Amino acid sequence: MYVTVAFLWTSVWRFQDLWPIIAKVQLPIMLEIGVALLLATSLHGSRDPKWTRSRLFAIPFLMIAVAAIGLPLSLWQGKTLSFLTKDFGPSLLLMSAVAISLREAEDINWIAFAHLIGATVYSIYIYLFIPIASDGRLGGGVYYDANDFALLIVASIPFAIYFLRPKVAIWKRLFALFSLALFVQMVIKSGSRGGFIAFICLMVYVVIAFRAIPTRVRLSAVAAAFLIMTVFGSAAYWTMMQSILHPKEDYNMTSEVGRKAIWKRGIGYMLTHPVLGVGAAAFEQAEGTLSAISKQYAEENKGLKWSTAHNSFVLVGAELGVTGLMLFVTMLGTAFYHLAQIKDGPRGDPLVTAEDSAFAQTLTTSLIGFCVAGFFVSAAYFSFLYVLIGLVIAEDSLRKRRLARGAGQPGTVAAIPAATARRRQKQIARTHWAPTG
Repeated sequence: MYVTVAFLWTSVWRFQDLWPIIAKVQLPIMLEIGVALLLATSLHGSRDPKWTRSRLFAIPFLMIAVAAIGLPLSLWQGKTLSFLTKDFGPSLLLMSAVAISLREAEDINWIAFAHLIGATVYSIYIYLFIPIASDGRLGGGVYYDANDFALLIVASIPFAIYFLRPKVAIWKRLFALFSLALFVQMVIKSGSRGGFIAFICLMVYVVIAFRAIPTRVRLSAVAAAFLIMTVFGSAAYWTMMQSILHPKEDYNMTSEVGRKAIWKRGIGYMLTHPVLGVGAAAFEQAEGTLSAISKQYAEENKGLKWSTAHNSFVLVGAELGVTGLMLFVTMLGTAFYHLAQIKDGPRGDPLVTAEDSAFAQTLTTSLIGFCVAGFFVSAAYFSFLYVLIGLVIAEDSLRKRRLARGAGQPGTVAAIPAATARRRQKQIARTHWAPTG
């Protein structure tokens, strides 16, 4: 668990970039090796892979398999190979560590709070040391650019809300309240319009559907968040946000190098390379070699920025083809489906506790924020997404363990009704490739 959290802090929150000594001693590589060795030697008992074996667990590995099969056809084979071994592969290792390491609700709460600490530490560093540029946006960031950072922070806000629940220890609630206020300021500081749209969607969902905390607390938290935005948002920031209401005047909608044009070209790469795509991490290469605009600019002796997709779905479709896009969408849809079965609360399922329901709502909210912001950011391979998938798998595996031992609550021996057990066995069997207990 400790090694998994340390790996999370270096993979998602890039502590080695905040304190370079961590990178100099090769700690991230040591953690990666340590996690792999620990997983290989602890796959038994409560960490037996049968508890996490499911369609959701398999899909990311099918995605990396598609990318590996397409390696010989990639437009940039060296970069694709480096991406698979140094980026996507470690992300799936982190997902596996999160999914397999967590055995009970206490473990899930522990790693969720560790993630909140990581997000808070990174945000404090940005607050103290990274200035706002003259255009009102975040200046030179640490590893993540302004839009990437906004996505991560918006998707982390639900974790702060989760620890505001009445039964949580007071010191954790105070820390979560501090983190929530800091995260809202970071959304402002990023100057990201995609992050702002995701933040609005997330707040609406919290008010309507995040029933794990009392209504008055939800409304107070959302009101405080918007108050912070009103007070701390500069004139330049609100000018940028108002441009969302005038899309026809936005260069992203009108320029041949804006987002709309890039998305259209990205869809074109997917259609011309439908099976395996242009290669993982090769979208920029496609922009510079396959697009009509690159050939036009070359003829005119003009420079062209080889841009990323600026859209997670377009990115996967272009780089991994229709096959990869279907897997990516299925992964997200399956995650939402599993969470929907949990978040309805203990009244709907004796294997689900109120705490399970609250955390399922947290993960649902986080995934919504990630998907909305990810529509404007190339975030399909971000480690954080696969941490969320790992947490969904871990949460879902709790029910399988409880069903197998015939308990409605963790740590008890109270038998659940036989009819309920049979019904749950059938439901789990329909959505998992694992023994039903």
